[in-house]
Formats: sequence, C-alpha cells, structure tokens
Amino acid sequence: MIYLTDTVGLAPLFVGNLFLVARVWDAVNDPMMGFIVDNTRSRWGKFRPWILIGTLINAGILILLFMGPQLQGFKLYAYYSVMYILWGMSYTIMDIPYWSMLPSMSSTKAERDSMSVIPRIFASSAWLLVGAFGLAMINRLGQGDEAKGYASSSVVVAIIFVATILVTVIFARDRSSLEADSGQKGKRTSLKEAIHVITANDQLKVYIGVVLAYNLVVQLAGLHAGGRPGQYM
Repeated sequence: MIYLTDTVGLAPLFVGNLFLVARVWDAVNDPMMGFIVDNTRSRWGKFRPWILIGTLINAGILILLFMGPQLQGFKLYAYYSVMYILWGMSYTIMDIPYWSMLPSMSSTKAERDSMSVIPRIFASSAWLLVGAFGLAMINRLGQGDEAKGYASSSVVVAIIFVATILVTVIFARDRSSLEADSGQKGKRTSLKEAIHVITANDQLKVYIGVVLAYNLVVQLAGLHAGGRPGQYM
C-alpha cells in the first residue's frame, strides 16, 4: 500500500478499491484452484507441481510489481492493477496446494498437527522480520533511492522464496506422490461434486462468508482512515 501510494504515486482511494476487488476475486479463484489441484494427476503427485509452478510465477511477478516501468496516467494504473491481481492469483497457485498437502502427508491427526506448526512458525517469523526490518532493508539497498530499494528488496525476497520452496518440492512426499510412484490412480472430483460439497456444508458456507466479510471490512476501514488502508494491513 505505502509503495503504491507514496513511491509509485497512485491515488490512495484507487489502491484501496484495487485491494478490495482483489480480495473479492480471491474468494472466487481460491476454490477454483482447489478444484484444479484435487483433479491433478502427475508423476510428482497433485500438490508439488503446482507449488513449484506457482512459486516461480509469483516470484517473477513480485519483481515486476516492484520494478514497474516508467508509465503515466491510465497506463500506470492499468499496469499495477494487472500486476497486483496477477500477484494474488499466482500466489493462490502456490498457497492452496501447499496447505492442502499437509493432511496428505500423514494419516494421524497428532502428526499432522505437529507438522502444521512448522510452516506457521516460519510464516509468522517472516511477518515479524519484514515488519521490523523491511524498511531498513529498503533504505539500505536503495541508498537514498526508495524505488531502487523496493526493487532490490523484491529480488532478495523472490530468491529466498524460490530457494525455500525448492526444499519442499524436492524432499516432501505426500500420499498423492506415493500413489503416483506405485502407479495408482486417485479418484477425480467433478465440478458438480465440488459444488455439492460446498452447498451441502453449512459450516463451510458460514466460514467462507466470515472470511469474505472480514476482508471487506478491513478494506473499508482502511479507506475510511484518511485514505491510507495500508495501516490496517
């Protein structure tokens, strides 16, 4: 948010609305990606191919997002709108199979719960590190040029992102990978069956509604706070 408004120069109201549209679109494309992953059949299983593909695409878009071309007017707004939406979509390509793979890595609840703690610790640590030292890294790498600092920082983050995900892709083995190695074929889920699962599950519908409402409220609250929704993110 701060980068788009203060460095790039986009209008805060436009950026807030862009974030709002992106969150609404997330509510649509997340289930779509889950459906695609569930019906993927490959020699590497159903999760790892998408984790790798999503990471590579997302890392590239992240760099393009912070290394924007010298544009003005409508072209400037269009470029960052497209890049931000694509960033969210490509992250979904990686994120949905990443977290979906955990239940497929063990048949016992205790072991799954234990494994799920590890990525959450790293995710929380990353948030804390960026929050505490992100601006310092931008200032140091930019050496007075804020735009250059953001661009250089995005390259650093992208490299770390790809390197750490490669560890998962190379060494993680889930049930779908083992089935692929043994030649077994898993049952495919039709779109009709997927829709039925959602519509027949009251708890799932309530959860989807709560998540969507939360994101809408966060964006609206940010817009109300003097046109700087970034402080709520």
